[in-house]
Amino acid sequence: MTRKTSPRAPTRMGDARACYPPDALGSTQRLLAALADLDRAYESDVETVRSSNAPEVIKQTVVQTLEHQHQHRRAPLARQLEALQRRAKFRD
Repeated sequence: MTRKTSPRAPTRMGDARACYPPDALGSTQRLLAALADLDRAYESDVETVRSSNAPEVIKQTVVQTLEHQHQHRRAPLARQLEALQRRAKFRD
């Protein structure tokens, strides 16, 4: 017996194709990967600074600078992702 499912029904793994239009899926995946790369690099840089032998006041200043740079780099990607998510909602 063949089981029929809706083409938009999510799978057990939360299939992203069930939520995003096909043309947006690749863009969404690329944006998520880019955000993850930025986050990983930021966390690694912060850990490097915090584990250094520099004076605490210098560490705090550098970490604040890194945080500002991270937010500045991340913001446009986050906006693009939000736009794709809104677009996917409107298609439902």
